[in-house]
Amino acid sequence: MALIVWTRSADDWEHDKPILEARDVDALHLPCIAMTGLAVKFPKRKPQMFILTSGNAVRYCARHPALFNLMRSCEGVFAVGPGTKEALKAHKINSEVPAGVTNAEQLTMWLAHNLRPGTDVAWPCSKEPSYDIAGTLSRYDIQVDQLPIYATEESLHLPHGKAPDTEAIQRYIQSLEGVVCFASPSAIEGFTRSLIPSENRLRHELIACCIGSTTSAFAEGHFDKIITAPTPSIESLVETAITALKS
Repeated sequence: MALIVWTRSADDWEHDKPILEARDVDALHLPCIAMTGLAVKFPKRKPQMFILTSGNAVRYCARHPALFNLMRSCEGVFAVGPGTKEALKAHKINSEVPAGVTNAEQLTMWLAHNLRPGTDVAWPCSKEPSYDIAGTLSRYDIQVDQLPIYATEESLHLPHGKAPDTEAIQRYIQSLEGVVCFASPSAIEGFTRSLIPSENRLRHELIACCIGSTTSAFAEGHFDKIITAPTPSIESLVETAITALKS
């Protein structure tokens, strides 16, 4: 039976499940990433700006109230995607999503051309971000203090945390069809590492539905059909997947 395969982490499920249920989506939750919070080293100098590129970064920032207080006192907060903006708003932090910016690379280039040289920026992020914001902005004399606040394990596991055995993996390979949703390159890495769609029927039986162009690029070579949500939000990802499932 065709369905939507949801690959976001078990930590995200509390937020995602009501969105899927509200649209009466038949979803199979197969978490392909797991996240662990890290101890935070605060910036040596007070940053003038903050960058947030995901809802996960906001969630792990929330574990460090002092970091949020520092964010509230800075000159500005820039975010990628409406989901990140709304997550910050829930913590009473206003942020700006520049027009036309849908991923970390686009935000980086916008900042490069709109921040004055010498600006100090703090970037709470994953231990291994998919795009090197700090390195790129350093070429424009914008100093980014990269603050890893969570680490991502890229592997497919069941919602309760147990890794599927060989029999379960083969069952997924032989039975999955429909749309598989990815909200990050890490989720693609976890899914493809376990199920290797490029070498079996999943390459053409599944449509890869991605939250943005960066994630879509990581799906290339693994799936024959890749679609991208028009806006980088979970709601848009769900709606795009539903439309693809019905077409």
